[in-house]
Amino acid sequence: MTLSSILTLFVACNTNKGQDSTTDELTWTNDIQPIVEQHCVRCHQDDGQGTGDFTNFETVQAMAPLMLGSIDSGRMPPAAADPECHDYQDSDKFILPVASRDMLEEWIDNEMPFGKEEDIQEYSRALSKLENANLTLTLSEPYTPTFSDPDNPKNEYRCFALEHNQTEPFYIRALHPIIDNAAMVHHVVLAKANDNAVLEGSDNVDGVDCIDDGAFVGGNYQDAAMLAGWAPGMSPVEFPENAGLIVQPDEKIVIQMHYYQSESTSDTASDQSGYTFEITDEAPENVVTMFPLGVQNFTIPAGDESYTITDEFQLPVSINIWGVFPHMHVLGKAYEVTTEDECLIASDNYDFDNQLTYMYKEPVRLEANTKFSLSCTWNNGADNPDLILNPPQDIGYGERTDEEMCYAFTLASIAQ
Repeated sequence: MTLSSILTLFVACNTNKGQDSTTDELTWTNDIQPIVEQHCVRCHQDDGQGTGDFTNFETVQAMAPLMLGSIDSGRMPPAAADPECHDYQDSDKFILPVASRDMLEEWIDNEMPFGKEEDIQEYSRALSKLENANLTLTLSEPYTPTFSDPDNPKNEYRCFALEHNQTEPFYIRALHPIIDNAAMVHHVVLAKANDNAVLEGSDNVDGVDCIDDGAFVGGNYQDAAMLAGWAPGMSPVEFPENAGLIVQPDEKIVIQMHYYQSESTSDTASDQSGYTFEITDEAPENVVTMFPLGVQNFTIPAGDESYTITDEFQLPVSINIWGVFPHMHVLGKAYEVTTEDECLIASDNYDFDNQLTYMYKEPVRLEANTKFSLSCTWNNGADNPDLILNPPQDIGYGERTDEEMCYAFTLASIAQ
């Protein structure tokens, strides 16, 4: 056999091997579905807030090129806190590795093969709902916002006192809202309050206007305390077995609904949202409280693409921090909470539509007199596609969607 014939046979054998073998071929069942389930299905499923049901192969096959484009543009996955600052539960679901992105591209280039039926796996998809809820509280009737306040156009804050009907102290181990009309619910705040902190008329039917008093209907802040806050994108908040929020039998649960009238909101649009809870009567070792740490004295200059404010706090007692919910409005760009020694939570790519309560894998202990700072950065530049007031205007602190906030709602307990 000549050298030429040997080379021809070698090339032919290796070419046929590449065409016939599926050993290294990326498939949906074996390679791509695990990536999609981990990083996409939280929002892109039948009851999720994202477009398309990505648990379905045909849907992903049709949308895969768009998915890759969204990844490359930075729009997907939605922005989340940087685990390099401080790691937190499910951080591996919110940050897409470059290698996973490259696998998706290779799969698309190879015409997106399905794979073998026997490689299909069962996946847990509990991030979008609270699976073990044993208490559900909702508005008893649908409420239709009027958006009639001339001082707060297109915004309405409505508070409803929800009767939990529990006769003994109970502890909340997990909670998550039921959002009925997601198109107009800007955010939800949940609080507990004694009867003297709840205005007469704050019932489960019509509620009361509460844009000035927040969730603390009646303004008696000493007799009210936040339990939770929800904004678009948030997953259920779940505590470990040794921690939870306490509610006394004589305390009402007040839900504050912030409705925003977008261009697509009809005049007859109604909402019947609520909250689900996993509760127990067994007292945990750590009773948790939500502390709203924030800054209110700021004005974001019109046209400023990166305006930052920073404020400092000092702890009067030692605490354990179980989780943090950073919150700004649509101009939000970045946030950071740090002590002198460590980073607690940070992101340089804030996304109003993907706000999360970041629960730590282990509580973070901070000693008494620890100093820490909160900083927020906004983009009020003309090129910001999220501008509500366009052309840009000076914007200060406020409750409305077209105003701004800088908060780190912190879930903490007194350190033992």
